[in-house]
Amino acid sequence: DLIFIQEPYLDFNKLTRATPYWHVIYPRLHHDNAERTQSVILVNKHISTNAWTAIDIASPDITGLTMETHHGNFHLFNVY
Repeated sequence: DLIFIQEPYLDFNKLTRATPYWHVIYPRLHHDNAERTQSVILVNKHISTNAWTAIDIASPDITGLTMETHHGNFHLFNVY
């Protein structure tokens, strides 16, 4: 399961909220300027971390990841 969120809620730590069942993928620049983060991707923890890799994109508006499957690799993007 994947969830693509735009304009995520950010708490006082500048992090979005997710249950323990999800990995939160932030844009690379999130920790430099969290107020500008406009997209995140949630990856369900039942998907092995060996099956996906975050894509390093220098934009607070774009979050991406590569999913590795037996059919090949898929690049998925959340673009604000």
